[in-house]
Amino acid sequence: MRSVKYLYWLLALSLLLSACSEKTYEYGFRAGGIGGDGWPVWVEYLIINESWQLPVGALSGGNADTSQRPPSGKSSSAGWVPLPHTVRARWFSYRTQTFYEATVEIPQDKQKQIRQWLKRYPVERYLPSLVTGFAGQGEIQLWWNVSCVKIGCPKGPKNFEFHYFELTPRIQATVAEGDARRHREGTKQEVEMGFLPPEVLDLIPPGQDKSESVTGSE
Repeated sequence: MRSVKYLYWLLALSLLLSACSEKTYEYGFRAGGIGGDGWPVWVEYLIINESWQLPVGALSGGNADTSQRPPSGKSSSAGWVPLPHTVRARWFSYRTQTFYEATVEIPQDKQKQIRQWLKRYPVERYLPSLVTGFAGQGEIQLWWNVSCVKIGCPKGPKNFEFHYFELTPRIQATVAEGDARRHREGTKQEVEMGFLPPEVLDLIPPGQDKSESVTGSE
């Protein structure tokens, strides 16, 4: 029995050491809409590598055409962290009053390309970012983006230097359960600001307990 416990201890120690020895990199995160005009969303969570959660919240519909550059919107940083290999997200589509969930894996060859780009575009001059795009139609897509923003970079918006490549194609998410009434106030605001047609209000399930918390409008 003691030998079995010793083997378990060695296995646990090896896993711990391998996790601690994983190389870390400094890069940022961006999230934006890819559904187009009239498709705003509320991202409830965005979790990288099943390890850390990034704040997102409300996103506009963004530009449906991402052939020229990946989407922009909310941005954040997690400091020095391992390369991204999984992205798990849940979001709410205001237009369809639907919740979506998806877990996306970044292929090994794309992770290798990220490492190559970190060498080609050093952080002393470039800002690397993992970009996640969300569509109110229930799609998600990932990119790797680098922007020249530090000393020695070209000046002026016309000379702005950036490069990117796709990590995944657009992936259809799974429709998830959820109470659309929680986003009632957010939906009303989107309608009042002209981002959604008034008939979307008819999709909200009737009735709501006053004790329920309302989110999606913060």
